[in-house]
Amino acid sequence: SALPRCKPFKYTYEKEIVMYAFHKKLDYFATECIYSPQAYRGVAREFIKDVEIVEPVCILNAIISGDEMKLGANSERMMQVQGQCTKCGYITSQKVCKACVLLEGLNSGNALSGMSRQACQ
Repeated sequence: SALPRCKPFKYTYEKEIVMYAFHKKLDYFATECIYSPQAYRGVAREFIKDVEIVEPVCILNAIISGDEMKLGANSERMMQVQGQCTKCGYITSQKVCKACVLLEGLNSGNALSGMSRQACQ
């Protein structure tokens, strides 16, 4: 069975975590990935930082909104349930995982068959 992810610092700002590590004299990794300047998420990060200057709670509001979307707040749609692939046993929300569907399509000579939504259901 898969363990649920634990996110103890989910609602803690990165600045606060770094300041805590600094004051407690803890070792922490503070360099950016060499590929991050080319990553698109840098653009999103800059946008969020610009909005944070105007509205300091925007990051927290984005996290809460994401949680509500993930949990299906005010939604009549059923959330997906984590299960296991009937072919390989890996974690999936479908009967057969996407990897097995794609492999089946490649083996049958019809690679596009594994790319549709109906292929996974």
